[in-house]
Amino acid sequence: MNTREIISQIRSCESMCAAGKAATAHFLKVCQSDPSHIPPVARFRVRDIRDCHHDLERTYLVRMFAIFEVTLREFRTRISGRRSHPTVTQLMDGIAARCRMPVDHLTLAHAVREFRNTLVHGGGSGSVTLDEARSHLCRFLSNLPRQW
Repeated sequence: MNTREIISQIRSCESMCAAGKAATAHFLKVCQSDPSHIPPVARFRVRDIRDCHHDLERTYLVRMFAIFEVTLREFRTRISGRRSHPTVTQLMDGIAARCRMPVDHLTLAHAVREFRNTLVHGGGSGSVTLDEARSHLCRFLSNLPRQW
């Protein structure tokens, strides 16, 4: 695996989100002025388009973290040969220790994990923007070997 390719995948979540926000903003504007632009077979309304637009960043943050988690699991398997399924917290802590990662890189990546858990499971507090998530996750991954 190539760490730079994984980082590129994570960065692409940000550009896909921007494209989605531009598209939904345009479609929302069109449908607000004339709701007949919503296809008759569609099972959504203008407010659903608005909600979609407002939730895109959170949706892409979850996707971004999924890429990050899959990468860490694959890295652990390839490096250690272990096939167990530790919690994401244990996985991140173990890889950070193995790669002698700066503590702040781990701490900031954990903040993204905690916010992702809040989005998926509810509860929790705090907030992380998509830009911050990309930055923190890519910084963590930059500590992995280039090829593994």
